[in-house]
Parts: sequence; structure tokens; C-alpha cells
Amino acid sequence: MPQQVARKAGGPPKQTGRARSFLVGTQTVYEGGDYDQTISSGVGSFAATPLPPWQLQSTGWLARLRFLFTYTSTAGTGVTADGPFNFIGTVQLNDVNNEAIFGPFNGYVWFVINKYGGYYFDDDPATTAAYTASGTAGTFILTIPLEIVSRDPIGPIASVNNTASLTVLLVTNTASTALTGALTASSLRVRGMQEFYWEPRKQDKQGRAIAGQPPANGTTQYWTQGSIPVPAGTINSQLITGLGYPFRTYLFLLYDSGGTRATGETDWPDPLTGLKFEANFLLTQYNKAQWIQDQSQSLGYFSGSADTRGAGTVPGKENGLYPIFFNKDFFLRAPGGETRRTYLVTSPGSNFIINATFGGAGTHTLFSVVNYVAPGGGGGAGNAMARHQDTAMLTGGS
Repeated sequence: MPQQVARKAGGPPKQTGRARSFLVGTQTVYEGGDYDQTISSGVGSFAATPLPPWQLQSTGWLARLRFLFTYTSTAGTGVTADGPFNFIGTVQLNDVNNEAIFGPFNGYVWFVINKYGGYYFDDDPATTAAYTASGTAGTFILTIPLEIVSRDPIGPIASVNNTASLTVLLVTNTASTALTGALTASSLRVRGMQEFYWEPRKQDKQGRAIAGQPPANGTTQYWTQGSIPVPAGTINSQLITGLGYPFRTYLFLLYDSGGTRATGETDWPDPLTGLKFEANFLLTQYNKAQWIQDQSQSLGYFSGSADTRGAGTVPGKENGLYPIFFNKDFFLRAPGGETRRTYLVTSPGSNFIINATFGGAGTHTLFSVVNYVAPGGGGGAGNAMARHQDTAMLTGGS
């Protein structure tokens, strides 16, 4: 039966029923110029310094923040293994209650979140056309993602109140952390840009209602970091970072006792004995080569070399980094090609245990960089934690 319409005298027919998508009534806006800071030192590399906080002005529905970094240095000879991204010692995005949504962690971890997060077709910031890096000058761009999936969209945060704003906190590292050589003068400029949706129209041109907010409004994704000490030899350790929420992405990042990822790579367990969640194993006797193959096929990072850098370069894996993706069940089986049905739903007391034998000597550090999602939309019942474990609103109830 044709859908019923209600006609207002002298006006166009108005459709009853479900409102059209939020995306029909809005457009993406790119707004730069709100944040522009420069730090420099005339003698030696500048010290670790907090930059002025960026208190975001109201825009609409915030999808992501982009940061353009440009640096110069005198007498630099090259870029360190984690450089130039670790010009940033700490990045943190706080919500209106001053609780961290993104961070705190350093610029290199920020980089790998961009590279492995599944937000773009070309995710690697170190191989895009804008990237340059030498001992004396460079340009790189990093993004703080808020939107999870753009086709709905899921995850944009309402930014409509200047009296209760989101805030970005940045602290620089010393330039010698990012660059090599006898540095005699250094400068770093940071420019921020907001990407957001304007408030949507209430109706389309035919008078049909348009949703006034994204689906599952209030859904927020978080990126956070934890760590455990790993002595050379066998460990059987509980992982606690992010437990209580649905996991979207989980990145293991291993540094050796001297703080080196390259040796962290060679010391990675081969095979990993097991990764257990509750009573079942997610990974069992998982060989290193198979894990590398999965990264290559899922991400398209098929260079045989790790830590590849340079515009137009074929990307490869990062030394010491091994990911698990719970967000590649749809398009191309690539991270970000997701229906949100395969997130790993955890509880605060979940058993999440890694069992592995690591090589090398001394005590390594195994970082857990975790992307979890707090579903919104009013789903679930009972306490807040029960609602945050209810993913039905993320999938339209299906």
C-alpha cells in the first residue's frame, strides 16, 4: 500500500513515518584558523613545553580535528625511529567534564592510531602526499578521530555550547627526541582545524522530516593506553585497559628494555601462545608471519620493510606493533569496513589474558593502545555500565 501523506492546505504533501538520514540535511565543514601556535628555541632544542589549551568553539557535530605540524631545525642530520611524530610528548582531548576521550599518549602513538584506526582509504600519515621529514625541516598531519563510521554517521560529538567546550591539550617533546644531530635551533608550528557537520535542516525540499541528530546520538569512541612490564621469557598476564566497553581495535606495541621498537620487533613471540578472552581463545599458537600477513592483507601495508616513510612510499608495518581488529567484517574486510556487529563486548571483570614467550634480555614494556566505544542512543537498562555494553543502537537493533 502506498505510504499515507498528510497535506497541509496550500502547501506540499508531508510524508509521515521515519525521518530521513541526518546526512541529508547537512554538509561537512572544514574550519581552520582557530588554533595556531609556534614554539622555538634559539640555542639548543626547545624543552618539553605545554602549548596553550585549545578550547573548541561551538560548531555543530564535530567529526574530527586535524593538526598540521611544520618544523625547522638547524644542524639536524635525520629523524629518529619515532620521529618526527614524537615532537609531541603528550596529546589529550577532554570532553566537557574534563574526562579524556583521546589520550594521553605521545605523538608516535597518535601516529599509529591514525595509521591503524581504519578511518580513511589511505590511513598512513607518513606516506601521504603532504608528508616530508628530514633533520632540518618537515611537515606532517595527524587527526583526532571522533566519528567512527561516516556512512551513518556514528560518533560525531555535539559541540553546541561555548560555556562547556571540548579541550585539546598538547605538550611538546624536546626536539632531540624527534631529530638526530647537534641541534642548534628548532621551531615547531601547530595549526588546528575542525571538521564538523552543521546543524541539519528540519525538512528536505519535499517537506519530509530530516533527523536532527546522528543515529545512536551520544555514542563516543575512546582511544587510551595502558602498559605492563614484560620480562624476557614467558608471561601469562591479565590485560585490563579499556575493559567494560566494546573493543573496536586493540594494538600491541612492544619496546625493549632500552626503549627500542626494532628490538621489540625481533623479540616479539613467535608464535604467540594464546590470547584468551573469558573462556575462549581469540588467538592460539599464532605465528608471527601469519600476523604480519594479516596486517598486509587487511590494511594494504605490503612493503617488506617496516617503518616506511616518505610521500608515495609503499607503507609497511610498524616495528614492534601487532594489531587485533574487531571492525573489519564488511567492506573489503579492511579496518573501518564495519557493521559494528563484531565489536568485542567486554565487562569490567573480563578475563583478557596474554600468554607468550618474549625474546631478548631485560624487562620490556608492552603497551596496549585500545580503541573502545561507549554506545549512546539510550539503549540498555539499569546502570550506566550496562548501557555502555549495549551495542544494539550501533546496529539499528539488528
